[in-house]
Amino acid sequence: MQDKKHTIIQTILLTVMIVGATVAVGTSGVAAEQYTDFSKPELTPTIQQQNVVSAGDTHTFSVMIQNRHDGNTNMDRRLGGIATVVETHRITLGAASGVSAKFTDDGAPFEIKTGAQSIGTITAGNGRQTSLTVEVASDAEPGVYQVPVKLQYSYIQGINVDTGDYYINRDEETVTKHLNIRVEESVRLTVDTVQAEDLYKNADGTMTATVTNTGSEVAHNAELVMQSSEYFVSRSNSVSVGQLEPGETVTAAFQIGVKNVDAAGTYGVNFQLSYEDANRNPEQSLLRTGNVTVSNGPQYELSTEAVAMYVDSIGSVAVTVTNTGERTAPNARAKLSPIEPFTLVSTSASLGTLDPGESATAEFKLEISNRAIAQEYPLTLTVVHDDTYGNAVKSDPLSVDVPVSPERSFAVMGIPTLTAGQTDTVQFTIENTGEGKFQDAVVRINANSPFETDDDTAYIGTLEPGETTTLTYTISADGSAAAKTYSLDASIKYDNTFDETVVSNIESAPIMIKPGSGGLPVPGIIIAGVVIPIALAAGIVYQTNPLSRFR
Repeated sequence: MQDKKHTIIQTILLTVMIVGATVAVGTSGVAAEQYTDFSKPELTPTIQQQNVVSAGDTHTFSVMIQNRHDGNTNMDRRLGGIATVVETHRITLGAASGVSAKFTDDGAPFEIKTGAQSIGTITAGNGRQTSLTVEVASDAEPGVYQVPVKLQYSYIQGINVDTGDYYINRDEETVTKHLNIRVEESVRLTVDTVQAEDLYKNADGTMTATVTNTGSEVAHNAELVMQSSEYFVSRSNSVSVGQLEPGETVTAAFQIGVKNVDAAGTYGVNFQLSYEDANRNPEQSLLRTGNVTVSNGPQYELSTEAVAMYVDSIGSVAVTVTNTGERTAPNARAKLSPIEPFTLVSTSASLGTLDPGESATAEFKLEISNRAIAQEYPLTLTVVHDDTYGNAVKSDPLSVDVPVSPERSFAVMGIPTLTAGQTDTVQFTIENTGEGKFQDAVVRINANSPFETDDDTAYIGTLEPGETTTLTYTISADGSAAAKTYSLDASIKYDNTFDETVVSNIESAPIMIKPGSGGLPVPGIIIAGVVIPIALAAGIVYQTNPLSRFR
């Protein structure tokens, strides 16, 4: 019908041109030129390469639109005026200009994702490429389906040249062609549910996936694979599910490690089915995503009690760990990290199994540096427990402050007096000037020259902070000792909290020596040292001159 319409139009146009030519000849004697030996372009769309899809696929096809025009595309040079118009306007005979393509589904089980596209000009015998994206319904039945392609374009139908003027006849054309797309039998994996058991931060747990073959093909020797991702590491490479018929549902469990998860929540996980088709060729389904919930692991709070934590000493810290989470921590243990000014004498302690809300205490032995100052210092502790598969799961580092007190100190009070050349008992008063008590303590004095003693220790037992005690020692002073104040070295040997023997710093114990009763004081000694030699000299002179006294 459309071709007949064009034939009628061409006939009318030709008649008009002939009449015009007759009139022109009658008027001026110059005949008009006309050329109508054109045939319209023939546009044909085809899919490049394979036109096969599977149910549930989203696929982009490369589509070639060819102009299969087989009419006359040569201009007779004898038609001088018309040839001039063709050359001047660069008219390509047989070309389809302004081509556009629009795809529709027309009831096929596809959703067309490509809108109308502008193709441009397609010359005779050539083609232009475009694309078509379709989303195949998941329940699409196998078979061949047609996708209508609506093509719109224009072309030159005729040219008429008259004296001083010309006319180009263009026609608009709309045609509908079809592309064949085949939906083949296929296996389609659908993830129904994903259940988690003991999946939490840094732990290994179990992930159970329920999947269905919603395709139209049997999956032979099928294996379900969980793809490792940013958040999950599959410890099981794959789980065999055997033969999976269309519509059949199976369940597979995987050991999964959780990583890079900072908070509980829902996370995506990808699955894929590896199988053999009916010809026993290996195939893989598309990746399908399920959602799984990652829960919170055990949570911890710390409190501490410091025992005998003094500068330059060995003390202990009792750390109480409370599980404030909603999950049990089996075989929990606490681990200390080294940090100044502490040297770790013990680094780990068992807490046992901590149920939610339960607490346990771990004790750590620490040596405090002599460079430490009295203040609070942070201790870094990690709680480790076993997951379902026996793997160690570490908590984030936890910090708690520990007070360090000044080191134990004492002072020797009073200045006892001892007579040179004599042995006597002297008393020293010892005061505990520190913040920690001395227990099972013994005070030792170091008697150097001019002192001697066989009694250099005195037992004081327990001496609390601020408490004093008086001790007695038997000491001898050398007879030649000068009368003045001397210092003895005093130290305290005591037991610390761990029943280990510790020796304190040395403190000075002042003691005074006074002259003995048969001797001269220091000034007398000096005078004697001067007078006696003079007297002796005078006596010698006197004896050598006995008569001199009588003169």
